[in-house]
Amino acid sequence: MAAQSGLHDVYQQVKTIAYGIWRKRWYMLFTTWLVSLLGWALVSTMPYKYQASAQVFVDTETILPAIAKDMGINVDLSRKVDIVRRTLVTRPNLEKIIRRSDYLDRLAKDDKELDSLVADLQRDIRIVSLEEGMFRIQFEIDDDRLSDRQRAEVARRVVANLLSFFLERNTEEGAQKSESAIEFMDQRIQEYGKLLSDAETRQAKFQQDNIEYLGGQGSFLTRLDSAKNELRKTRNAIAENQVTLQTLEANIKNVPPTIREARSSRSGGGGDKDPLEDRISDLQKKYDALKTLGLKDRHPDVVNVSRQIEALQAEFKEKQAALAEELAASAEAGRNSNLTTETPNRLYEQLMLQIIETKTSVETLKQRESEQRNIVAEMEEKAKRVPEIEAEESRLNRDYKTIQRQYKELVQQKQSLDLRADVEATDEAMSLRVVEEPITPQSPSGPNRLLFFTAVLVGGIFAGLGVALVLSQLRPVVITVEQLRGHFDMPVLGNVTRTLSEQENRQRSIELLAFAGSTMLLMIIFAAFLAFDIFGGLSAS
Repeated sequence: MAAQSGLHDVYQQVKTIAYGIWRKRWYMLFTTWLVSLLGWALVSTMPYKYQASAQVFVDTETILPAIAKDMGINVDLSRKVDIVRRTLVTRPNLEKIIRRSDYLDRLAKDDKELDSLVADLQRDIRIVSLEEGMFRIQFEIDDDRLSDRQRAEVARRVVANLLSFFLERNTEEGAQKSESAIEFMDQRIQEYGKLLSDAETRQAKFQQDNIEYLGGQGSFLTRLDSAKNELRKTRNAIAENQVTLQTLEANIKNVPPTIREARSSRSGGGGDKDPLEDRISDLQKKYDALKTLGLKDRHPDVVNVSRQIEALQAEFKEKQAALAEELAASAEAGRNSNLTTETPNRLYEQLMLQIIETKTSVETLKQRESEQRNIVAEMEEKAKRVPEIEAEESRLNRDYKTIQRQYKELVQQKQSLDLRADVEATDEAMSLRVVEEPITPQSPSGPNRLLFFTAVLVGGIFAGLGVALVLSQLRPVVITVEQLRGHFDMPVLGNVTRTLSEQENRQRSIELLAFAGSTMLLMIIFAAFLAFDIFGGLSAS
């Protein structure tokens, strides 16, 4: 429902606008007539443009350039053609063209007119490079001081003169320029050869005078940085060894030089041995010998030896127990005792050996640090001259490389120039052929008056509609009951349809016929302009 109400409102607005424009239809018609007539008159005064063109084929892929290319010399004939193309529209050539054309010569009455014609020619001449060696020369003229046929003839003559200029080749002048260029190149090569020799001498002398800064691997500052890094590593090694030495000295304070242990515990170590162990061992050997003789366990000798072994073993056990008790109960582990012995502490000996080695390493590193510090100080003092020396070296190298590069380029250019001059001086080096001769144009190339006439008509119609719409909005009228209710808060009880009299109907019909006739007359005038433009043809000269 809301959508239908919205469409109805739009319809009412469109209806109101259309009625307002129709009420101002005479203003609309007058504006359309005025804009259309003025526009058509302006378009009718626009002069026709006439364009002539010609096409030339330039064959640079002949046998001589190909042979020179195989020899490593690039003979750029295309560049020569391009230079000719770009210099074709110079002022001397254009003045010759103006003097050769009767119509243009008549227009160049004074220097100001001549300058204007030269500027127009430079603007309107186009030399376009097409594909595969094709070139198009074209010229377009719209000077209203000349008739249509005169403009067409001038267009053809200008293109014909440009074509003749393009085809002309002054070989004698080109040969003279080549000889002058070769002489100039020889002179420059000799000059740069002397400059190159002087640069090499200066560079060698500089290297001899500053061999300390330039010799070796890397730059002087790089070697200085390397020496500083070595000094830093030595100092770090000294610091690390000193920390190791402090740690070892702190640890060795808690380690005794000797340790005390039971005598029996050293039996396997090759030191003092308990006598009881020796006696037990001797009796055990004696017991084994008796058993070997075949004596029984009850034999008096065997029994006697067995009793002695048992007694000694019991005594040894008691002695070991007493020793253990003495060691456990003693608050002073190192006191004298006939049951223990004192031996060197191997851990203490190892720590002392590491301390000696570390101290030796520290002293060695300190000596190395002193030598490296002296070297770094000496290099730092010399490094103050490094920027100056490096700047001078860079300048000498840069000058040498620049002169060497220019010398090589000059030699190569000289070789190329010799062969290029020989090839370009030969008539068979390049082939020119006219593909399309310039002809007198029979129809204008522009402007498109049909399009402009139609655009003016459409613009006039829109201008009339715009004027009528503006005038209707300045003094709007109410045409529907809904508009009346929308503009006033008073109730609308109804509407009364207006009935026109016979005289009013006759008057309205006359107005409609007049409006339609005026519109048709405007269309007839528009058609007349179109017909004149289409069938008018070239005007008489």
